[in-house]
Amino acid sequence: MDYSLKTVSQLRPMLLGFRKQAGLTQEQVAQHLGISQQSYAAFEAHPESASVDRLFRVLRLFAVEMRLSSAALAAPAAAKKRTAAPGTAKRAAKSTPKGRTKSTAAPAKSSAKPRKREDW
Repeated sequence: MDYSLKTVSQLRPMLLGFRKQAGLTQEQVAQHLGISQQSYAAFEAHPESASVDRLFRVLRLFAVEMRLSSAALAAPAAAKKRTAAPGTAKRAAKSTPKGRTKSTAAPAKSSAKPRKREDW
């Protein structure tokens, strides 16, 4: 059966369900993974903080395959159903109190030093 995962908060109940469907206890899963039951319990309680590698190891143990699909494939059909919100075009053309239209130019670039990127 296929399950749609759209937020990390959905991951915990799915992992719990897959484990129970496999008929395994946390202790048995931990033994298969070579870790303590407490470590697996912490993983199952907060899977969003685990590495992708650990997640894949657990999913393989449950014989669960992960598939990723592009939402862009479904976007054209959804776009046809959507309609523009009323009044949005008028808001963009409003003028300032002095009669000038609002500028859409990009803001000036800052001369501040760029921040270091996090490596995670």
